Amino acid sequence: MISLRYRNKGTPVHKLNPFCKLAWAGSILVLALILDNPLFLLVLFLSTLPVIKAARVWKEWLSTMKFTLFLCLAIILINALVSSHGSHVLLEAPFRIPIMGAPVITLEAIVYGVAMSLRLLAIISAFAILTFTVHPDDMMLAMIRMKLPYKSVLVTSLSTRFIPTLFDDIERITDVQRSRGVELDKGRLTHRIRGRSSIVTALLSNSLDRAVQVAEAMESRAFGTGRNRTFYKDIRFSLIDVTTLVFALLPCALGIFMAVSKYGQYQYYPTLGGIGLSGIEWFLLALMVSILSVILLLAHVKQRVDLD
Repeated sequence: MISLRYRNKGTPVHKLNPFCKLAWAGSILVLALILDNPLFLLVLFLSTLPVIKAARVWKEWLSTMKFTLFLCLAIILINALVSSHGSHVLLEAPFRIPIMGAPVITLEAIVYGVAMSLRLLAIISAFAILTFTVHPDDMMLAMIRMKLPYKSVLVTSLSTRFIPTLFDDIERITDVQRSRGVELDKGRLTHRIRGRSSIVTALLSNSLDRAVQVAEAMESRAFGTGRNRTFYKDIRFSLIDVTTLVFALLPCALGIFMAVSKYGQYQYYPTLGGIGLSGIEWFLLALMVSILSVILLLAHVKQRVDLD
């Protein structure tokens, strides 16, 4: 089982300033929410792959995206079954449902579900990179530097650390149960559910015990009593960090410009629009990919500067 914990692999992406990676992921989020054209959304998702390769987090990323793919298939299926809008009818059920009428599957509903799935893939891919390449302490410090409430930031940081620990506990408890002769993957469905229930019970007990330990540790350190906090580590900005931050925010500005100018939009209902792009849209698409890719070049430059 692949661990979802942060691991410092020493890549240029890992060594990049956390504010730059936050800005880059935020730009991906804004672009995914603003753009409607499936081609733009597909390219936006593909633009995250070079960063994943440079960060050497393929296995962790694939582990995360497996669940996302099932979620995307569910989105496509549910949208196709629920939404009956669209002029290209592919299938009409021979029965009727009270109030809803006869279920109708249209090409427009399927394409819209695919576009929403691409949007979700781009967002989750970008924030998966953020999870695997930013240390939780650096993430917490960056949020505090952005003047977010410290207690809320701490709760968020503890939650993100708790999820990988939960998966590790599941793997460990499963191995312990198997070593005791408990058959977890054999027999009837009821037998397998009964076997898995022993894992849930142990996992819940272990999680509650860990929560009590964390609460006692925070109380012993007088958490929440001081007003002026100091930090062992500080995030400093060099010239290359500022440059990277600017380029990481540029896609966000580009997306806002495209939204105001009505570029990157697409018509799904009542009839699908043409997939072809105008000359200016091709230029904006290439510009978007180029700006998003600059972060890799600047990450290598930062690593070279730090080594010098």
